[in-house]
Amino acid sequence: MKKTWFSESRRSMLLGLSALLTQALLQADRALAQEIRKFRILMTPEQSGVYHAYAILQTRASEHHPWLRPVTVETGGFNYNVNYIANNPGQWRDAMLGSATVLEWAAKTGIKPFYPQPLKAVSDLRVIGGMGGTGNFWMTFDPSIKTPLDFAGKSISTGLLSQNEWGMYPRMLLDGWGITKQLRSFNALGPDKNVDALLDGKVQAAMMVTFMAPDMKEIITPAPFNQILASNREFHYVDIPADMIRAYNAKTGASFSIREFRENALPKQKRRFHSFGNEMTVSAHKSFPDDLAYEFAKLWVKMGPVVAKYNTLGKLWTAEGISAPVRQNPAQAHPGALRAYKELGLLT
Repeated sequence: MKKTWFSESRRSMLLGLSALLTQALLQADRALAQEIRKFRILMTPEQSGVYHAYAILQTRASEHHPWLRPVTVETGGFNYNVNYIANNPGQWRDAMLGSATVLEWAAKTGIKPFYPQPLKAVSDLRVIGGMGGTGNFWMTFDPSIKTPLDFAGKSISTGLLSQNEWGMYPRMLLDGWGITKQLRSFNALGPDKNVDALLDGKVQAAMMVTFMAPDMKEIITPAPFNQILASNREFHYVDIPADMIRAYNAKTGASFSIREFRENALPKQKRRFHSFGNEMTVSAHKSFPDDLAYEFAKLWVKMGPVVAKYNTLGKLWTAEGISAPVRQNPAQAHPGALRAYKELGLLT
Protein backbone atom coordinates (compact mmCIF):
# COMPACT_ATOMS: atom_id res chain seq x y z
CA MET A 1 0.00 0.00 0.00
CA LYS A 2 2.81 2.36 0.87
CA LYS A 3 4.64 1.45 -2.33
CA THR A 4 1.53 2.09 -4.42
CA TRP A 5 0.93 5.45 -2.79
CA PHE A 6 4.54 6.50 -3.45
CA SER A 7 4.36 5.45 -7.11
CA GLU A 8 1.09 7.29 -7.71
CA SER A 9 2.35 10.35 -5.89
CA ARG A 10 5.56 10.41 -7.87
CA ARG A 11 3.71 9.91 -11.12
CA SER A 12 1.32 12.77 -10.33
CA MET A 13 4.21 15.00 -9.43
CA LEU A 14 6.04 14.14 -12.64
CA LEU A 15 2.92 14.72 -14.70
CA GLY A 16 2.43 18.07 -13.01
CA LEU A 17 6.01 19.10 -13.65
CA SER A 18 5.69 17.96 -17.26
CA ALA A 19 2.55 20.04 -17.73
CA LEU A 20 4.22 23.07 -16.21
CA LEU A 21 7.27 22.59 -18.43
CA THR A 22 5.13 22.16 -21.52
CA GLN A 23 3.19 25.31 -20.71
CA ALA A 24 6.40 27.25 -20.13
CA LEU A 25 7.84 26.02 -23.43
CA LEU A 26 4.66 26.97 -25.29
CA GLN A 27 4.71 30.43 -23.77
CA ALA A 28 8.37 30.82 -24.72
CA ASP A 29 7.63 29.68 -28.27
CA ARG A 30 4.82 32.19 -28.56
CA ALA A 31 7.09 34.95 -27.30
CA LEU A 32 9.80 34.01 -29.77
CA ALA A 33 7.45 33.42 -32.67
CA GLN A 34 5.76 36.85 -32.76
CA GLU A 35 3.05 36.94 -35.35
CA ILE A 36 4.20 38.42 -38.67
CA ARG A 37 2.50 41.79 -39.10
CA LYS A 38 2.19 43.51 -42.45
CA PHE A 39 1.05 46.97 -43.43
CA ARG A 40 1.19 48.90 -46.68
CA ILE A 41 3.21 52.00 -47.59
CA LEU A 42 1.53 53.86 -50.45
CA MET A 43 4.36 55.37 -52.45
CA THR A 44 4.86 56.49 -56.09
CA PRO A 45 4.93 55.10 -59.66
CA GLU A 46 7.09 52.01 -60.00
CA GLN A 47 9.71 53.70 -62.19
CA SER A 48 10.53 56.35 -59.58
CA GLY A 49 13.60 56.25 -57.38
CA VAL A 50 11.46 56.75 -54.28
CA TYR A 51 9.47 53.60 -55.01
CA HIS A 52 12.65 51.61 -55.58
CA ALA A 53 14.10 52.74 -52.25
CA TYR A 54 11.09 51.48 -50.31
CA ALA A 55 10.94 48.31 -52.38
CA ILE A 56 14.48 47.60 -51.17
CA LEU A 57 13.43 48.31 -47.60
CA GLN A 58 10.55 45.86 -48.02
CA THR A 59 12.78 43.16 -49.51
CA ARG A 60 15.44 43.39 -46.81
CA ALA A 61 13.19 44.06 -43.80
CA SER A 62 13.11 40.40 -42.72
CA GLU A 63 16.88 40.50 -42.22
CA HIS A 64 16.58 43.36 -39.73
CA HIS A 65 13.29 42.79 -37.92
CA PRO A 66 11.77 39.50 -36.71
CA TRP A 67 8.13 40.23 -37.54
CA LEU A 68 7.52 43.69 -39.08
CA ARG A 69 6.83 43.44 -42.83
CA PRO A 70 6.13 46.75 -44.64
CA VAL A 71 4.73 46.26 -48.15
CA THR A 72 5.53 49.00 -50.68
CA VAL A 73 2.62 49.80 -53.00
CA GLU A 74 2.91 51.51 -56.38
CA THR A 75 0.53 54.47 -56.73
CA GLY A 76 0.06 57.57 -58.85
CA GLY A 77 2.17 59.61 -56.42
CA PHE A 78 1.85 61.64 -53.24
CA ASN A 79 -1.24 63.56 -54.37
CA TYR A 80 -2.98 60.28 -55.04
CA ASN A 81 -1.91 58.92 -51.66
CA VAL A 82 -3.31 61.87 -49.70
CA ASN A 83 -6.61 61.80 -51.60
CA TYR A 84 -6.93 58.04 -51.19
CA ILE A 85 -6.29 57.94 -47.46
CA ALA A 86 -8.47 60.98 -46.79
CA ASN A 87 -11.42 59.35 -48.57
CA ASN A 88 -10.98 55.78 -47.31
CA PRO A 89 -11.33 55.55 -43.52
CA GLY A 90 -11.13 51.77 -43.75
CA GLN A 91 -7.43 52.14 -44.60
CA TRP A 92 -6.46 54.40 -41.70
CA ARG A 93 -5.21 51.57 -39.49
CA ASP A 94 -3.63 49.58 -42.32
CA ALA A 95 -1.49 51.95 -44.39
CA MET A 96 1.21 54.59 -44.25
CA LEU A 97 1.71 56.93 -47.19
CA GLY A 98 4.39 58.89 -48.97
CA SER A 99 3.47 62.53 -48.59
CA ALA A 100 4.93 66.02 -48.09
CA THR A 101 4.43 68.95 -45.76
CA VAL A 102 3.26 71.57 -48.28
CA LEU A 103 1.09 68.97 -50.01
CA GLU A 104 -0.80 68.17 -46.82
CA TRP A 105 -1.24 71.89 -46.14
CA ALA A 106 -2.68 72.40 -49.63
CA ALA A 107 -5.04 69.43 -49.25
CA LYS A 108 -6.48 70.44 -45.90
CA THR A 109 -6.66 74.12 -46.92
CA GLY A 110 -8.29 73.52 -50.30
CA ILE A 111 -5.85 75.08 -52.80
CA LYS A 112 -7.57 75.22 -56.17
CA PRO A 113 -7.50 73.71 -58.75
CA PHE A 114 -5.59 70.87 -57.07
CA TYR A 115 -7.95 70.55 -54.12
CA PRO A 116 -11.28 72.24 -54.95
CA GLN A 117 -12.54 71.49 -51.43
CA PRO A 118 -10.54 71.03 -48.21
CA LEU A 119 -9.93 67.40 -47.27
CA LYS A 120 -10.72 67.55 -43.56
CA ALA A 121 -9.30 64.10 -42.80
CA VAL A 122 -5.82 65.31 -43.81
CA SER A 123 -5.74 67.27 -40.53
CA ASP A 124 -5.57 63.88 -38.80
CA LEU A 125 -2.41 62.74 -40.61
CA ARG A 126 0.69 62.43 -38.46
CA VAL A 127 4.34 62.32 -39.48
CA ILE A 128 6.27 59.06 -39.14
CA GLY A 129 9.54 60.48 -40.48
CA GLY A 130 11.28 62.30 -43.32
CA MET A 131 12.59 60.70 -46.49
CA GLY A 132 14.48 63.85 -47.53
CA GLY A 133 14.01 67.46 -48.49
CA THR A 134 13.68 68.90 -51.98
CA GLY A 135 15.14 71.90 -53.75
CA ASN A 136 13.04 72.91 -56.75
CA PHE A 137 14.16 75.39 -59.40
CA TRP A 138 14.04 76.25 -63.09
CA MET A 139 16.97 75.79 -65.46
CA THR A 140 17.49 77.79 -68.64
CA PHE A 141 19.89 78.34 -71.54
CA ASP A 142 18.83 82.00 -71.74
CA PRO A 143 21.17 84.23 -69.68
CA SER A 144 18.60 87.03 -69.71
CA ILE A 145 16.31 84.98 -67.42
CA LYS A 146 17.52 85.79 -63.93
CA THR A 147 14.36 85.27 -61.83
CA PRO A 148 10.75 84.16 -62.46
CA LEU A 149 9.93 87.82 -63.05
CA ASP A 150 11.74 87.39 -66.37
CA PHE A 151 9.33 84.64 -67.49
CA ALA A 152 6.91 87.22 -68.92
CA GLY A 153 6.33 86.46 -72.59
CA LYS A 154 8.28 83.20 -72.35
CA SER A 155 7.25 79.55 -72.59
CA ILE A 156 8.14 77.47 -69.55
CA SER A 157 7.59 73.84 -68.56
CA THR A 158 7.19 71.72 -65.46
CA GLY A 159 6.35 68.16 -64.53
CA LEU A 160 2.75 66.98 -64.46
CA LEU A 161 0.34 68.94 -62.30
CA SER A 162 -0.50 65.70 -60.50
CA GLN A 163 3.13 65.60 -59.28
CA ASN A 164 3.38 67.79 -56.22
CA GLU A 165 7.11 68.53 -56.50
CA TRP A 166 7.52 68.73 -60.27
CA GLY A 167 4.28 70.41 -61.31
CA MET A 168 1.84 71.38 -58.57
CA TYR A 169 4.18 73.51 -56.45
CA PRO A 170 5.67 75.60 -59.27
CA ARG A 171 2.19 76.26 -60.64
CA MET A 172 0.95 77.29 -57.17
CA LEU A 173 3.80 79.77 -56.84
CA LEU A 174 3.45 81.19 -60.36
CA ASP A 175 -0.27 81.68 -59.78
CA GLY A 176 0.36 83.32 -56.41
CA TRP A 177 2.94 85.70 -57.88
CA GLY A 178 0.63 86.62 -60.76
CA ILE A 179 3.17 85.38 -63.32
CA THR A 180 1.17 82.58 -64.95
CA LYS A 181 -1.04 84.98 -66.89
CA GLN A 182 2.04 86.79 -68.22
CA LEU A 183 3.52 83.68 -69.84
CA ARG A 184 3.41 82.92 -73.51
CA SER A 185 2.64 79.33 -72.50
CA PHE A 186 2.73 77.08 -69.46
CA ASN A 187 3.44 73.43 -70.27
CA ALA A 188 3.00 70.66 -67.69
CA LEU A 189 4.83 67.88 -69.54
CA GLY A 190 6.36 65.56 -66.96
CA PRO A 191 9.98 65.46 -65.70
CA ASP A 192 11.65 64.02 -68.82
CA LYS A 193 9.53 65.73 -71.50
CA ASN A 194 9.88 68.98 -69.58
CA VAL A 195 13.66 68.82 -70.11
CA ASP A 196 13.29 67.56 -73.69
CA ALA A 197 11.27 70.68 -74.47
CA LEU A 198 14.06 72.87 -73.09
CA LEU A 199 16.72 71.04 -75.10
CA ASP A 200 14.61 71.35 -78.26
CA GLY A 201 14.07 75.07 -77.76
CA LYS A 202 10.31 74.75 -77.33
CA VAL A 203 10.46 76.34 -73.87
CA GLN A 204 12.90 78.78 -72.32
CA ALA A 205 12.95 77.35 -68.77
CA ALA A 206 12.33 73.86 -67.36
CA MET A 207 11.58 72.77 -63.80
CA MET A 208 14.06 70.60 -61.90
CA VAL A 209 13.76 68.85 -58.54
CA THR A 210 16.73 67.80 -56.41
CA PHE A 211 16.67 65.77 -53.19
CA MET A 212 18.77 66.62 -50.18
CA ALA A 213 19.73 66.07 -46.56
CA PRO A 214 18.64 68.71 -44.02
CA ASP A 215 22.12 70.29 -44.00
CA MET A 216 22.28 70.21 -47.85
CA LYS A 217 25.67 68.48 -47.70
CA GLU A 218 24.21 65.60 -49.69
CA ILE A 219 22.27 66.64 -52.82
CA ILE A 220 20.91 64.09 -55.27
CA THR A 221 20.16 65.14 -58.84
CA PRO A 222 17.60 63.08 -60.82
CA ALA A 223 17.97 61.55 -64.28
CA PRO A 224 16.43 64.54 -66.16
CA PHE A 225 19.21 66.73 -64.75
CA ASN A 226 21.77 64.48 -66.42
CA GLN A 227 20.10 65.10 -69.79
CA ILE A 228 20.99 68.78 -69.49
CA LEU A 229 24.54 68.00 -68.39
CA ALA A 230 24.99 65.63 -71.33
CA SER A 231 24.04 68.38 -73.78
CA ASN A 232 27.36 70.16 -73.05
CA ARG A 233 25.54 73.48 -73.39
CA GLU A 234 25.97 76.37 -71.00
CA PHE A 235 22.95 76.53 -68.76
CA HIS A 236 21.88 78.74 -65.87
CA TYR A 237 20.01 78.25 -62.61
CA VAL A 238 17.07 80.62 -62.21
CA ASP A 239 17.23 82.42 -58.89
CA ILE A 240 14.00 82.66 -56.89
CA PRO A 241 14.68 85.43 -54.39
CA ALA A 242 13.97 84.49 -50.80
CA ASP A 243 11.61 87.46 -50.46
CA MET A 244 9.36 86.03 -53.19
CA ILE A 245 9.06 82.74 -51.32
CA ARG A 246 8.46 84.47 -47.99
CA ALA A 247 5.79 86.65 -49.59
CA TYR A 248 3.93 83.61 -50.91
CA ASN A 249 4.09 81.87 -47.54
CA ALA A 250 2.86 84.99 -45.74
CA LYS A 251 0.02 85.49 -48.21
CA THR A 252 -1.25 81.90 -48.21
CA GLY A 253 -0.05 80.18 -45.04
CA ALA A 254 2.11 77.71 -46.97
CA SER A 255 5.40 76.47 -45.53
CA PHE A 256 7.77 76.34 -48.49
CA SER A 257 11.37 76.14 -47.35
CA ILE A 258 13.94 78.58 -48.69
CA ARG A 259 16.93 76.75 -50.15
CA GLU A 260 20.22 78.56 -50.55
CA PHE A 261 22.51 76.82 -53.04
CA ARG A 262 26.01 78.09 -52.42
CA GLU A 263 28.56 78.21 -55.25
CA ASN A 264 29.37 74.75 -56.66
CA ALA A 265 26.69 73.01 -54.64
CA LEU A 266 25.41 71.74 -58.00
CA PRO A 267 27.26 70.88 -61.24
CA LYS A 268 28.44 73.91 -63.21
CA GLN A 269 26.92 76.27 -60.66
CA LYS A 270 28.96 79.48 -60.83
CA ARG A 271 26.77 81.70 -58.66
CA ARG A 272 24.85 81.32 -55.45
CA PHE A 273 21.09 81.21 -55.90
CA HIS A 274 17.92 80.66 -53.89
CA SER A 275 14.94 78.46 -54.57
CA PHE A 276 12.03 76.82 -52.80
CA GLY A 277 11.78 73.40 -51.23
CA ASN A 278 9.62 71.04 -49.24
CA GLU A 279 9.98 68.10 -46.86
CA MET A 280 9.00 64.66 -48.17
CA THR A 281 7.51 62.53 -45.42
CA VAL A 282 6.03 59.20 -44.58
CA SER A 283 2.75 59.88 -42.80
CA ALA A 284 -0.09 57.89 -41.28
CA HIS A 285 -3.50 58.59 -39.84
CA LYS A 286 -3.49 59.26 -36.12
CA SER A 287 -5.40 55.99 -35.59
CA PHE A 288 -2.60 53.92 -37.17
CA PRO A 289 -1.36 51.48 -34.48
CA ASP A 290 1.26 53.00 -32.21
CA ASP A 291 3.32 49.83 -31.98
CA LEU A 292 3.66 49.54 -35.77
CA ALA A 293 4.66 53.20 -36.09
CA TYR A 294 7.19 52.71 -33.29
CA GLU A 295 8.74 49.57 -34.79
CA PHE A 296 8.82 51.00 -38.31
CA ALA A 297 10.58 54.19 -37.21
CA LYS A 298 13.32 52.13 -35.55
CA LEU A 299 13.58 49.81 -38.57
CA TRP A 300 13.78 52.77 -40.97
CA VAL A 301 16.70 54.31 -39.08
CA LYS A 302 18.45 50.96 -38.94
CA MET A 303 18.04 50.28 -42.66
CA GLY A 304 19.16 53.64 -44.03
CA PRO A 305 22.75 52.43 -44.66
CA VAL A 306 21.40 49.16 -46.14
CA VAL A 307 19.22 50.95 -48.70
CA ALA A 308 22.05 53.40 -49.50
CA LYS A 309 24.06 50.51 -50.96
CA TYR A 310 21.47 50.09 -53.70
CA ASN A 311 19.62 53.41 -54.02
CA THR A 312 20.98 56.94 -53.67
CA LEU A 313 17.91 58.08 -51.72
CA GLY A 314 19.17 55.87 -48.88
CA LYS A 315 22.04 58.35 -48.45
CA LEU A 316 19.48 60.78 -47.04
CA TRP A 317 18.14 58.21 -44.59
CA THR A 318 20.40 59.06 -41.70
CA ALA A 319 19.02 59.03 -38.18
CA GLU A 320 19.09 62.84 -38.15
CA GLY A 321 17.46 63.10 -41.58
CA ILE A 322 14.64 60.66 -40.90
CA SER A 323 13.77 62.25 -37.57
CA ALA A 324 14.13 65.86 -38.83
CA PRO A 325 10.41 66.58 -39.47
CA VAL A 326 9.55 65.22 -36.04
CA ARG A 327 12.19 67.39 -34.37
CA GLN A 328 10.89 70.42 -36.24
CA ASN A 329 7.27 69.82 -35.32
CA PRO A 330 6.84 67.17 -32.61
CA ALA A 331 3.18 68.09 -32.12
CA GLN A 332 2.49 66.82 -35.65
CA ALA A 333 4.32 63.51 -35.13
CA HIS A 334 2.68 60.13 -34.73
CA PRO A 335 2.99 59.10 -31.05
CA GLY A 336 4.60 55.76 -31.90
CA ALA A 337 7.30 57.36 -34.05
CA LEU A 338 7.85 60.10 -31.46
CA ARG A 339 8.52 57.45 -28.81
CA ALA A 340 10.99 55.65 -31.08
CA TYR A 341 13.05 58.76 -31.80
CA LYS A 342 13.12 59.70 -28.13
CA GLU A 343 14.43 56.26 -27.23
CA LEU A 344 17.07 56.53 -29.97
CA GLY A 345 18.24 59.82 -28.47
CA LEU A 346 17.28 61.84 -31.55
CA LEU A 347 14.96 64.23 -29.75
CA THR A 348 15.72 66.47 -26.81
